[in-house]
Amino acid sequence: MLGDGWVIAMRVRGVGIAATVALACSSDAPPPVRVDRSTQRCDVANVSTTIDSAGIGPVLRGARVSQLATRCTVSDTAIAMEGTPERAHIVRVGSRSLVALSSGTSDTSIVRVITTDPGFHTAGGVGVGSSVQSLRLAHGGLCAARGEGLFVVMAANLPGVSFAIDWNPPATLEASPFPGGDPGTALDAQRITRVWVHGVLGACRVSVS
Repeated sequence: MLGDGWVIAMRVRGVGIAATVALACSSDAPPPVRVDRSTQRCDVANVSTTIDSAGIGPVLRGARVSQLATRCTVSDTAIAMEGTPERAHIVRVGSRSLVALSSGTSDTSIVRVITTDPGFHTAGGVGVGSSVQSLRLAHGGLCAARGEGLFVVMAANLPGVSFAIDWNPPATLEASPFPGGDPGTALDAQRITRVWVHGVLGACRVSVS
């Protein structure tokens, strides 16, 4: 089979068919454009919606809030995490929004990025609304435990990112009812309701604190 960029020219002559095959491989195709999310504006048409260990879209952990505000619309707010109010910032990314947590002055670095918007996805296509099965298949084995008052999972190949799911076991259960925190396929049918990028690494670490 000939791939893209190959041309087959067929010439009909009398009752027979004489085939002239011209093979030309195009070499002038432009290379894919690599987006620098740390400098990307939030209002461009092709704004990143990637979820990974660095952050969500152009909102990255470690970026200063004042610098982010030169590229994106940022408004201050506060949210309660595990019952404690924390300084937060609502960031507009295209027609969507997410929350960045920080502390101190406006120049403080972003420490966590949170979204409940299904428009943001991992490289494996996983985001809010996706099944836990899709997370497991796209990003490796899971660990699961209770965190931030919710039941949360993490994937082996996506460190520093937690996914809240729509499963709330009885409060009498241990922090994780699964041996070693590994749910296997038991949670495959559950759906992701929220994503945190917090950068905390370690065995089955699901809390964003």
